Amino acid sequence: MNPIFQLPPNSPLTAAVFEDWGLLPLRVPAGWHVIHNALEARRLPDGRVQANDSQDLYWARTAPPPWLTGQEVAEKGGLRAREINIDAGWYDGYGFRVVVLDPDWEHERASHTTSDLDDFVTTLEGWMRMITQRGKLPK
Repeated sequence: MNPIFQLPPNSPLTAAVFEDWGLLPLRVPAGWHVIHNALEARRLPDGRVQANDSQDLYWARTAPPPWLTGQEVAEKGGLRAREINIDAGWYDGYGFRVVVLDPDWEHERASHTTSDLDDFVTTLEGWMRMITQRGKLPK
């Protein structure tokens, strides 16, 4: 499976991809620390989009608001007291995979695999928003 896609004309990603390789725009909610972002794509001459085919495309983890002390974060409990990781990559033969880890690779809490670039970005953004804004882990 090649990481080459035909995006829908009304997709926000369609307007964000150009002929030269560049990062795809992601809506990263407050509360996330992006460790690694190599989610790049380029537009091919025939209009399709080619995405980076690395297993290491994106890694971010939650970070408590800087104005809260460690004691305040612990008192609030829930997801704000834990470090949640989200990892994403391209796996040949399977497509994109997004994984939520709480707190590490030994504790995979959610996983989503798709061969659709639009669905991949929507899932990645949606899960980050769900974790920090609603305080829930995806299922």
